[in-house]
Amino acid sequence: MPNQILAQPLESLDNQKIQANTLIMTSKVAPGEILPVSVKLMNFGQTEKVDVIIVYKVVNENNQQVVEERETVAVETTASFIKNIFLPKNISPGLYVARSSIFYLDQKTPTVASFQFTVEKKVLGFFLTDFILYLFIVLILIIMMVLLSRLLIKKNRHSRLNPHDYSDISEEIRVFYELISDVIMEMRYHAGDRALKIALEIKDLNIDKKTGKVLAFNNDPGKIIADLIKQYQKQFGKKKINFVLSLPKNQDNAIKINFVKDLLKDQRQW
Repeated sequence: MPNQILAQPLESLDNQKIQANTLIMTSKVAPGEILPVSVKLMNFGQTEKVDVIIVYKVVNENNQQVVEERETVAVETTASFIKNIFLPKNISPGLYVARSSIFYLDQKTPTVASFQFTVEKKVLGFFLTDFILYLFIVLILIIMMVLLSRLLIKKNRHSRLNPHDYSDISEEIRVFYELISDVIMEMRYHAGDRALKIALEIKDLNIDKKTGKVLAFNNDPGKIIADLIKQYQKQFGKKKINFVLSLPKNQDNAIKINFVKDLLKDQRQW
């Protein structure tokens, strides 16, 4: 936002013929850029034109002059204009003061206005402090996106590995639904949703296309599991599936346990 700074006269207003109002257009510039200054001169002394000499100086914090420009302006009543002060490309970053001194005929003391501004380098078109701030914000957003994506992936993976509920299936065949479901779940752990495509292509097996839940099967469960593992190994190599069967602890029927052992024995022979 522009900062308005009135000229600070070294004589009383009653003795002034020319009054000045200076408006700085920016408070931060980069080396080699321009410092725009709005200047308004008002003639209160007489009706004829007055030639006004304006001297612009830029000094650093050590009061060392780095820029000096001057111009002559004819002022009858008022004169308003924008003065562009060109800063050197090799000017050092830091705090600076720009001064405008007004001189005219029969003036007792000069009218002086001054204002502070900052010189700061730019990176990719942004001031260095702004660039660091934007970079920090971008890094925070990237970190948040990475953490969020990992959380979603982890949540999705856990959802895929959560055993499906088959309590609506009769106890006599429920374990076979769970066995087939466990194999599909283990395949999804290693191959993702590509494992669902394998399961969908198994004859006599009906599963949910999104969750992989076993809906029905119309053949020997051992054959279906064998087909699942064979197709998995065919498409993804000879890697053995180290599936963990989620049998409820209270189901220790010897026939079911022997069925699992036979499956594992058959897998070692493939």
